[in-house]
Amino acid sequence: MIFRIIQPTEALRPYITRYVCVRAEGSTDTMAPPENDPRFVNGKHVQELLPNYGSFVFMRNVLTDIEDVPSDGLTLLGANQRTIALTTVSGWFDGMLLDFEPGGMYALLGIDLQQLAGKVLTAKEYGDQGLLQLDRLFKQTEQPDEVTRLIDAFFLGHLPHKEDINYTRLRKVIAACDGARGNISAAQMASVACLGERQFLRIFRNYVGIPPKQFIRLQRFHKAIQYMQQQTAAGKTIDLMQVALQHGYYDLSHMAMEFQQMGCVSPSHFRMLGIPLTADFSVFFA
Repeated sequence: MIFRIIQPTEALRPYITRYVCVRAEGSTDTMAPPENDPRFVNGKHVQELLPNYGSFVFMRNVLTDIEDVPSDGLTLLGANQRTIALTTVSGWFDGMLLDFEPGGMYALLGIDLQQLAGKVLTAKEYGDQGLLQLDRLFKQTEQPDEVTRLIDAFFLGHLPHKEDINYTRLRKVIAACDGARGNISAAQMASVACLGERQFLRIFRNYVGIPPKQFIRLQRFHKAIQYMQQQTAAGKTIDLMQVALQHGYYDLSHMAMEFQQMGCVSPSHFRMLGIPLTADFSVFFA
């Protein structure tokens, strides 16, 4: 399996976190893993998309499925709070994942994340002409760098012509959530955004797709995993209780419950996975 992270052009980084190129060969039979390998859970390779704030997945050759939905080309994933399986059915799988910053998809394309939350739709099903154009661009070339150049150019053409005030407010709210380690109420978040609570909740759901309380859970989960991967990359021992307390969990049991609910794996098993794919936060379990 080939896994490569490419950064978007600088102007797009406030909106798009990364492009992830993935290429794999095999089938559900030939890729059966050894039972004693800690990277595998219940006989299956832990190769799933983590809960996220909205993503695009490009697939080629109709050789894969997401949640048993055959796909070829561009698929939209709304904000979700559980892992989504990315399964190679047979032969080659060649694709790319676009991982958006919270609210980035709405700010660039005006896609209402509240309507898309928890859903998986192809570009054709969504019916947007701009996304169908992006789908065609992806199919023009198989070279990751050339695909990235085409996608960069597409999104640069969709940059806001003037400052998106609500997106700027959202970034300030997210920074406040990070500073408070998730211990912040919706009313406090609305105050940071200089909005009334009801107006803030409506705007937040449009941009992010999920309510603030669920977003805080997701953000806390991501930060904990990122920290654990960074510690692993540095060769340091991971104290799970310390991880829990540093990232706003009440205790280790609280963190374990959320890891199981959102990542389908325990903190101790995630710690056992070993060296991450990159020193940066990976959108995949490795």
